[in-house]
Amino acid sequence: MADEQNDSKTEAKQSFFAKQKLIESARTAFQSLTAVLKSVTLYPEEHPVLLAAADKFLEKIEELLLDRKEAAFYLIGGELFFETLSVPIDKNLSLIMEQFAARDIGGIVFKQGIASAEIIRFAGMISKESAFSAGEEDLNMLLAGEGIIHIMLHRALLVDKQAGAAIKEGKKRASDIFKETIEALKEIVQAVHSGKASSMRKVNSVIQIMVDNVLDDRDALMGLTNIKMYDEYTFAHSVNTSILSVSLGSYLSLDKPQIAILGVAALMHDIGKVTIPGEIINKPGKLTDEEWKYVERHPIDGALLLSNVRGVSKLAMVAAFEHHQHGEKGYPEVEGKYKRHPFSQIVSLADSYEAITSSRVYYSNRISPDAAIRILLKNKGITCAPVLLQAFINMIGIFPIGTLLKLDTGEVGLVMHQTRDLMRPRVLILNKFDGSEKETGEVVSLVETMGGNYKRSISGTIDPNIAKIDMKKYFD
Repeated sequence: MADEQNDSKTEAKQSFFAKQKLIESARTAFQSLTAVLKSVTLYPEEHPVLLAAADKFLEKIEELLLDRKEAAFYLIGGELFFETLSVPIDKNLSLIMEQFAARDIGGIVFKQGIASAEIIRFAGMISKESAFSAGEEDLNMLLAGEGIIHIMLHRALLVDKQAGAAIKEGKKRASDIFKETIEALKEIVQAVHSGKASSMRKVNSVIQIMVDNVLDDRDALMGLTNIKMYDEYTFAHSVNTSILSVSLGSYLSLDKPQIAILGVAALMHDIGKVTIPGEIINKPGKLTDEEWKYVERHPIDGALLLSNVRGVSKLAMVAAFEHHQHGEKGYPEVEGKYKRHPFSQIVSLADSYEAITSSRVYYSNRISPDAAIRILLKNKGITCAPVLLQAFINMIGIFPIGTLLKLDTGEVGLVMHQTRDLMRPRVLILNKFDGSEKETGEVVSLVETMGGNYKRSISGTIDPNIAKIDMKKYFD
């Protein structure tokens, strides 16, 4: 089993670094394109500087085309994507992207067989704004007429609509997944509690759907973790912990079967709580020493209960046993030095973040997502390995999905998606505060610039409880 774990960690590491390498190659290629676009405005077509710039871009784009038929860049709301991967940008790149936006270009696709001459002619056309008044089909015919047959353009409006449709479709599926996962968990818990035979078939099925959904659109499902249920806290907490764990597994580029195993482990991590009396679970005040002994046993009870569930993975038992073994007050105690499994650390991190941000009957106010991140950073190295915490923060951002932001324009924005810039997410502009904006409102990216300066910046956060904004209307 140890060899299998080491192999899976090695594969995940290689996959993660392969993705980062691809992102860097895409960024370098786009930077090389900007050099061609600048040079074409300064030098004639046969000038050595322009030719050298075109050759350098050709070299970079051919690297991307080694194992694909086309290399596609998309520009959405001030963000740059290579295929589905977000590419970091700087001020120079943002200025070039503004140039494309001014010409209503949202997608640039380079195909195998592209030549330096095409690149230079394409750059020349980009420099002439008047050439881009045609529709998308006519625009590409215009390019072909100039001998540019290995570059295709997409209009920005079409790209944005396609992205928006995918996000809305993802949210609809995500809501069903959330409810189905709670029902599957309930069945297992009720069976275990009553001592009846139980099977993981339904749980495994809904987790597979959750994994597929996260791989398609991580943010759409993560938005549902903002639904905090008073009446079904334990079930919703476990589902949210599973969503966060699966999302982090996806972010770390674990393979699909490993992400599914992680999702199941996270979903079942608190099953040992069925042995804790309800009056202790829901007690608003401080627990007595005797009551605390019940709580400290739930990781052990959870592992034991799962050992009798047909079809459950060993890692689910491990995570149930280990998810509270962190810090000086960690439990249960074990003798000697003990190194927790990485999956247990991921579950522990997701469990901690979800618990911090949850409202419960004995909490008057919910801690905001950005405040929760600060708490996790303060306890860095305790809940999990620092590298996992950093990856988690990179995934959810400094202002996680569901954070209400006060913008320097006087607007209020609800964080809906993350960008490569942790301080500048994509936000839904709120003006009615009744939930209707999720259908008709404007989603803007805080990385979007005008003249090289950001259009909007964050000036503070807003507590939805104090502002009396029902967040469930935006994520249910």
